[in-house]
Amino acid sequence: MYAALRQSGNSTEERLPLSENDEFHDELHTKESTSDDGYYNEKPVKSRFRLKALLFHLGLITIYSIAFIGAIYSSSHSKSDNGVQHLIESPLHEAIEMERKMVHASFASKNPFKGPPSDELDHAWHQLFINSNVRVTEEDLAKINRTSVPITDERGGYYAIPDVYHQLHCLKFLRQVIYKDYYSIEKPTTPIHIDHCIDNLRQNLMCKGDVSLVTFSWVPNDRAPKPNFEVEHECVNWQRLDNWAKEHRFDIFDERTLVHPELGPSFPEAEYKSTGRVPGHPDFRPNHYDHDSDHINHNDS
Repeated sequence: MYAALRQSGNSTEERLPLSENDEFHDELHTKESTSDDGYYNEKPVKSRFRLKALLFHLGLITIYSIAFIGAIYSSSHSKSDNGVQHLIESPLHEAIEMERKMVHASFASKNPFKGPPSDELDHAWHQLFINSNVRVTEEDLAKINRTSVPITDERGGYYAIPDVYHQLHCLKFLRQVIYKDYYSIEKPTTPIHIDHCIDNLRQNLMCKGDVSLVTFSWVPNDRAPKPNFEVEHECVNWQRLDNWAKEHRFDIFDERTLVHPELGPSFPEAEYKSTGRVPGHPDFRPNHYDHDSDHINHNDS
């Protein structure tokens, strides 16, 4: 059909043909929507149709927007296999398992890491660091928008250290400073190293924000309440984390692994064995190298 113009006084009213879509919509309305000459009166129905179409598209836009925002939120709040939510990416997320653990921190508590210097105590601290140098992939680094020094042996990968080991290194170094005569710590870099370690631990303690509650009690002949440092905490399962590092660790004294493109191996084993020092690492301590037991770590200072 063709459009028709119908004159009524000085006004002109437009009549439109009935398209297939118009016929579909015409079936949904009564005859009041059709004029007596058989032409479909478009205006009121068309307005309702446009309103419905607008609402439909607005609904689609809303759904797509919610889905898009949800996808962004999900990608920026990754979860490990055990459902723990994380704000940053790390390959170690797969090893994280949270557990309830009592921390025995009273003055009278005893463990292998407390007390004056001894061979046994130094060995206990040394064991904390043997897995700290780990091999990560290019994909791992891309997720955090970082690069790192390549490991140049046949297995490849990139050099990284889970930061908890660095924090433990700082704690051990400060402990050694307390007993500096025993450990012969007299170096130009020591004050800078101390300042770095103290502030590094401060920032990380504030970052983690442990909310476990220390409670108090009254004791005889003391006005001040006595704190109870035997506190249950929400902790990472350390063994699982350290086992992951063990599976990914590499030997920095293997001269094929860390090789400066111009200066050669970063930690030449032969030179260290003959001099007791590593070039460029004045804070490296001789007792931090035990090749026979595969306890190798330059960060265990």
